[in-house]
Amino acid sequence: MYTTSVSFWLGKPKSVRVTVLREVPDDPDLCKAWNALVLAMDNPEVFFTYEWALAASRGFRGRLSPLLFLVHESEQLIGGAALAVDASAPRTAFFLNSSTADYCDLVSAPAKRRAVLYALLQEIKKLGLPDLILASIPSDSATLRDLPEVAGSGRFYLSSRPAYNCGVVQLGNDEERKALVQTMASKSREKRALKRLTNLGSVKLIHLVEPAQIAKGLESIVSAHIFRFLASDRVSPLVGPERRAFLRQLSDLLSHAGWLKISQLEIDGQAIAWNYGFRFLSSWFWYLPAFRMEYEHASPGSCLLRLLVEEGARDTSLRRFDLGLGDEPYKERFANSMRQTRYVHLSRGFTRHVMAMGRQKLTGLATRFPQLASKSRAARAFCKAAEGRIDEVGLIETARQAIRNASRCFASRDEVLLFEAVETQVSDDVHIQLSPLTREQVVEASILNAGDTQTLSYLMRSARRLAESGHSGFVLQNEGGRPVHFLWVSDYAGFHLSEIDHSLDHSAPGAAMVFDCWTPAANRAHGYYSTAIRQVAARLRQQGRTAWIFGGAGNVASVRGILKAGFEYRFSLLRRSQLGRSSITRLSTTAALPSQSAQFQQPPPEKHYDVAV
Repeated sequence: MYTTSVSFWLGKPKSVRVTVLREVPDDPDLCKAWNALVLAMDNPEVFFTYEWALAASRGFRGRLSPLLFLVHESEQLIGGAALAVDASAPRTAFFLNSSTADYCDLVSAPAKRRAVLYALLQEIKKLGLPDLILASIPSDSATLRDLPEVAGSGRFYLSSRPAYNCGVVQLGNDEERKALVQTMASKSREKRALKRLTNLGSVKLIHLVEPAQIAKGLESIVSAHIFRFLASDRVSPLVGPERRAFLRQLSDLLSHAGWLKISQLEIDGQAIAWNYGFRFLSSWFWYLPAFRMEYEHASPGSCLLRLLVEEGARDTSLRRFDLGLGDEPYKERFANSMRQTRYVHLSRGFTRHVMAMGRQKLTGLATRFPQLASKSRAARAFCKAAEGRIDEVGLIETARQAIRNASRCFASRDEVLLFEAVETQVSDDVHIQLSPLTREQVVEASILNAGDTQTLSYLMRSARRLAESGHSGFVLQNEGGRPVHFLWVSDYAGFHLSEIDHSLDHSAPGAAMVFDCWTPAANRAHGYYSTAIRQVAARLRQQGRTAWIFGGAGNVASVRGILKAGFEYRFSLLRRSQLGRSSITRLSTTAALPSQSAQFQQPPPEKHYDVAV
């Protein structure tokens, strides 16, 4: 902490004292004074409160270093700014709440905003920070009105662009509220969705208020949110521990202040959809909705939003229902107004200013041309994958693999070995058991492997398959109940081998194919692969089914694990391709296995690679 005095001329001479704290302290007096300033703002938001800044500082303490600016005039707090710097970019300051809040701003009465801005920029200079990013500032904020003049006087270069549009349901007067409720009830899409829900059982909307209810509701929201993202080929921000820690802190702080409002939609007493929202002054906020994917056909999220808007319209103390960031189509059906936010970048050098402007231009192009943005993301993903490959096997081997992949466009030879389980008595650790894969286990695995991009990609496939029929997923859990290996089972007859683009015949009715096995990187070299496929073979045998599995002829580690689990080689399928023409040949045991058998007897390598399709 340090304190400085700033004197300046903005209409008349004034002197203020600025205190910079390197943390957000749990100080009730400061909290009270800060929130008094929030209430004096033109448009107070829960995101500006001291509780929000405190929750963010606690949740992201491992990555962000807070900078809390307190501006006093005559020993009275007249303004504040909750900023932070990231360890990966220590020369850029930004709003501490920027990654969690839909709106961000400096805290002060509008009449004092210019003085607070000037004091803040002077302190930014003293700290030697060349860049200040102020994201998600509401377009009607006094900050945007006063910032150009103050930035110019402080010799800061300023660039600004539109950021996000936030849908809002303005509730209006009594007549407008009645009309709004009638409109909600007459919307055909939501009307059909609510009817589908009522056909499933008794629909009820409740709000969670007790600490135990809030904790359980938050856990359900996190689980549903992560699984929905995985099922749509995305990674939820809640997978990382920081965001979940932030939400836990926020729940505790806002519930004590009376601003937290978690809503839950139930069918026959079973929760199917939630909104982690806030009730702050005259605003109700739609912040973090989630729903159980098995009810997606009934649009539970839209039904929940409709019921909340109708409830808000009947509450005369409410002025608006804010739908927050995001351009989801369903919000357009509810919103009757819009609030825009802006992204502001202040730089202390012309070169840095030009670079910032260039990035803003690229962002604007990406917004105008989604295909360009998609190609840019694909290029970044390719570069990231290449970087990971180089880290794993080295530059030379990566280059060799690239050459081999390129040569496959002209000619290729791919062989897949197929194995059948035989009845052998091999004992496994009774504490390591295979069980059917559930949504909760997929969520748990994604949290445990948040930094493993390959495992997250696998879990995305698994989440999609859980919603489909025809496949059965299984998970191997270690002594502590943690998921350490995954696999899938489907019918042998007609199974498609994507490696050689070939479907198996129907010569083995009732047989099952084990496929898409995966061990997360953190759990490899423990023999989980062999244990899992041995246990699934035993399970299938109890059902009167024979287990089959396959592996690439070149994947020595995987084939060794298959043989160790008690599977026997039966035949192989060889696909030869040349100049776009291909053929499939079935090879006998004696033709394929001897060339590999010597390799299979070698000691297992340090790394383990599982078969996957």
